[in-house]
Amino acid sequence: MSKYATTIVIDSGPGETRGALLRAGVAWDVVHHRDAEPSLVGAVYRGRVRKVDHGLNGAFVEIGQGPEAYLRARDASDPADKMPRNARIGERVNEGAKIDVRVVADGFADKGPRIARLSPDPVHADRPAPDCLESPPSAVDLILDRFASGDTEKIICGDAAIENAARAWVAAGELPELASGITRGSGDLFAKHDIEDEIEAALSQRVRIPGGAELVIDMAEAMCVIDINSAGAVGKSGRASRDVNQKAMPEIARQLRLRNIAGAIVIDALKMSARDDRNRVLSALRNALKDDPGACHVLGITNLGLIEMTRTRTGLSLADRMLTPASAPGLSVDAAAYAGLRAVVREAAAKPSGGYRLLVSQPVAEALGDRLQGARDQAAQTVGRLDIVVEADRTNDRFEVMLGSA
Repeated sequence: MSKYATTIVIDSGPGETRGALLRAGVAWDVVHHRDAEPSLVGAVYRGRVRKVDHGLNGAFVEIGQGPEAYLRARDASDPADKMPRNARIGERVNEGAKIDVRVVADGFADKGPRIARLSPDPVHADRPAPDCLESPPSAVDLILDRFASGDTEKIICGDAAIENAARAWVAAGELPELASGITRGSGDLFAKHDIEDEIEAALSQRVRIPGGAELVIDMAEAMCVIDINSAGAVGKSGRASRDVNQKAMPEIARQLRLRNIAGAIVIDALKMSARDDRNRVLSALRNALKDDPGACHVLGITNLGLIEMTRTRTGLSLADRMLTPASAPGLSVDAAAYAGLRAVVREAAAKPSGGYRLLVSQPVAEALGDRLQGARDQAAQTVGRLDIVVEADRTNDRFEVMLGSA
């Protein structure tokens, strides 16, 4: 077994499919694919260029799905052409042009998805623009596309449908050796493998590091700042700061990936005077980030001892997915609704009953009766009768499952 051997856990609940990447039993990455917010990654569209923005060196393309997609200059050349890599966007596309593109990252907030240009397929020569030429892959395929590698040892599946999809993905791909590692799990896989605890911890500000040090992670609109606190940790005489900083780098890499933090990132490391010490810490960080699916660039250390880096956005951050934007963060309405439905399914497996009541806040009830009705119906198909009961004094995250119908 490689020291980097990984396990992929894929489980489904009402209205969503979740995947996690584990290394040595610890979660390094988590994704949520929700039926109410389908991913477009991997879909192919014939789009129409609406605007070429020379200042951004990119173009905005209408693909017929929500906000216009964004095409960077580096992704805008027809792969069949031999265009220099440094060519500007105006040399690659013109406003009004019809181009075929693939979605490489979902949009977030009010921003559209990011796309990359493809060579046109003659099969689709007569298709209009905008138009969908290929639908996005399934949630299981997207999870395996993101996580699976030659280091993958196991794929643990939550049900027969996931297992069948995983076997089909392996059979059609370049990793046939993974077929022997596909297994079926039982129960709540995210709870059983401590992934739920890892998600909860990744939504907090402070992270303990083995040896006594800790990270303090502050998210601002413009950047993420990570402070390394020694907190009593010690190292060898004369290089204590370097030792603590080096030990922190793998955990920083894990937290960036697990939380899906993107954009400008500043790490306030412990002060190091020797150039060799600084270079060793930078090397440790680059090594820990080398297989991150978000492109990472470690820029160096400033005179103030701040490590500067960037990480390309690959979708919503974990906090954006799970928390409501408030001065006192709590579970978002959708996250609470999905968690409540999973709790009902767990309760039904442990205590069969003629019906179940899910006691929730008013906003959660409204979501389950509207945009998340499909997820509620899936849960009811599994457990039988399911009544949603509103209690005015409940916050979003204070849901409760009761036996018996209303």
